[in-house]
Amino acid sequence: SHTLPTTDQPSLNIFHAQSALQHGRTIIHKHQESMELLRHLAVVLVIAGVSGQDDDELALEKKLCQGKSAGELFRLKGGKDSCRDVIQCTAGGLQAIRCPPSLAFDLEKQTCDWRWAVTNCDKLTKEKKVKPLLVTDEPLCEQENWLACGDGVCIERGLFCNDVPDCKDGSDENACDQDTDPNRAPECDKTICTLPDCFCSEDGTEVPGDLCPENDKCDRVPQMVTITFDDAINNNNIDLYEEIFNKQRRNPNGCDIKATFFVSHKYTNYSAVQEMHRLGHEIAAHSITHRNNETFW
Repeated sequence: SHTLPTTDQPSLNIFHAQSALQHGRTIIHKHQESMELLRHLAVVLVIAGVSGQDDDELALEKKLCQGKSAGELFRLKGGKDSCRDVIQCTAGGLQAIRCPPSLAFDLEKQTCDWRWAVTNCDKLTKEKKVKPLLVTDEPLCEQENWLACGDGVCIERGLFCNDVPDCKDGSDENACDQDTDPNRAPECDKTICTLPDCFCSEDGTEVPGDLCPENDKCDRVPQMVTITFDDAINNNNIDLYEEIFNKQRRNPNGCDIKATFFVSHKYTNYSAVQEMHRLGHEIAAHSITHRNNETFW
């Protein structure tokens, strides 16, 4: 995602923006026209860099941001034609964000995705879900490493964010982003995590290898992900492979993602190997005996 480009004539845009806002206040009671006004307001705050807001604008912004969680992105207008555009409430005001061409914004995933994969273009906000009681003034659970569901019932910490609802209200699966998941990995230490063995980005947008030093058009830097597996293919893992390669994960050219399987002989189901090859995956040999001593070969 990226913010809208700044204009070459900010003062002119500010003049037009203020005029549009004055006119918009007289028709705010009409739903469709008010939605357009809010959309223009978000764009004005980004493009024109408006630093001062009057009481009406602040009240409008407060109403839009009411009930939104920190960093939550939402739409001002539903429909396929507006599916790329979302806004966010920030300390500096409303910020407009637009997904790149051929992508749309998925409200539930809170990220841009392929248009065919986004099914909530008609919605304005993501579904409100019951949250677990992870942060309280006093501990709610007596047992160590147990956490409270939204209804106050305690379950083991390891049951949170495992894709299986264990709380009656399902709240153990409703706080699972990188900031709230109780079982999330520790924050990356860039002094330890260094290329070529390791790389991390705090917001997920930093491009490695200094390929985008000025943070300009970083979405054009190509990214290649190689997926490989080794050892036997059999009934212990074939279901996992079917879940990963479910024909929903695709490359930018529309083709399904593929992997390379380094297959060993022992425990392998060769019918399953034939099926993976038929589906277009690359099959390589990981030796017959699985012995590491090359002189034995």
